[in-house]
Amino acid sequence: MSKRALAPDLARGVMLLLIALAHAHLFIRGHPVTHRNYATDGSPLDNAVAGIQMTVVDGRALPLFAALFGYGLAQMAGRQRNWPAARWAVVKRCFWMVVLGAVHAHFLFEGDILGTYGVTGLVLVGTMVWRNQSLLALAAGWFVVYVVYVTLSAFQIIKTEGVFPDGLATWALHTVAWPATVLVPVVLGMWAARQKMLVEPERHVRFLRTTALAGLGFMVAGSLPLALVVAQVLPGVPLPLVILHTLSGLAGGLGYAALMGWIAAIVKKPGLVMEALAATGERSLTCYVLQSVSWLVIFTLGGLGYEIHTAQASLVGILTWLATVVLSLGMHLAGIRGPLEVMLRFLTYGRKKKARPQPQVQREMAEQLR
Repeated sequence: MSKRALAPDLARGVMLLLIALAHAHLFIRGHPVTHRNYATDGSPLDNAVAGIQMTVVDGRALPLFAALFGYGLAQMAGRQRNWPAARWAVVKRCFWMVVLGAVHAHFLFEGDILGTYGVTGLVLVGTMVWRNQSLLALAAGWFVVYVVYVTLSAFQIIKTEGVFPDGLATWALHTVAWPATVLVPVVLGMWAARQKMLVEPERHVRFLRTTALAGLGFMVAGSLPLALVVAQVLPGVPLPLVILHTLSGLAGGLGYAALMGWIAAIVKKPGLVMEALAATGERSLTCYVLQSVSWLVIFTLGGLGYEIHTAQASLVGILTWLATVVLSLGMHLAGIRGPLEVMLRFLTYGRKKKARPQPQVQREMAEQLR
């Protein structure tokens, strides 16, 4: 069995922390809220936590997840025998992601995003044989469309508030609508996989460093004005700065991914912490669903959402994530794969083990996917 690359799993492990922090405060009940459902009647500590999360968490996990999803799809396709086999494998994997997302949304968390990425993969499967220039042109063109949409929404020319019903119908509607918001990072992730940005990061140190510093720098600068509003330092900001916060999320997500690649290129021998983060990323699907189990038990069944505030909710999110990190490290040391990863692999490939393509076949497949 070939050794897994560190950077993609490291990025997924960090991504799960961002997801936990982005979701935990959504379960607080009984308080007036502002942007992204942060409560406005908290203590100075609660306001500070909300401001920090608006800067480095909210709207950043989604594009990071999207870029890693696109990267993984391209990697998976490149390991198949030929393009028809690759296309069928991608279609099956994305279909079962939609099914799993529906089950997840129905029983655990209607804010599920697995279905969104499954639909996005089904929409983009045909683009996997496009040339690099065509992929980048698609990303650039759709980014313009996305900017227009965000701008029109900010000025309430397009209104989505109150459109979505409650329950599973919410999941169904955003599953077919949200792919439009994640298409750019998914396509860029596919392009990055062709360059082996995260598999061979030592070959791309300058690019990764530049992307990380520029992306994260723009993320902080672009999000700070609205973050100060949520932290109740400023009374308000002009709408263009609200738009900038949304757009800076894309830069932040890509910056986080590049940062993990940069770190992986520098670190020659990962320590226990990085090994644990990578083990969590390797079991990211299982850990993501386990977070939802935690929200159900702690907030919904336990009723904690009525008793805590933003800072405490974030602490619950961090502890939930840490629990999955410890569990993943234990599974890694015991040689146990994530159960949902095993299930999704079985649904995609079946029981029969497929022989790994020989280098020549992989080179030919790589050419087809360019």
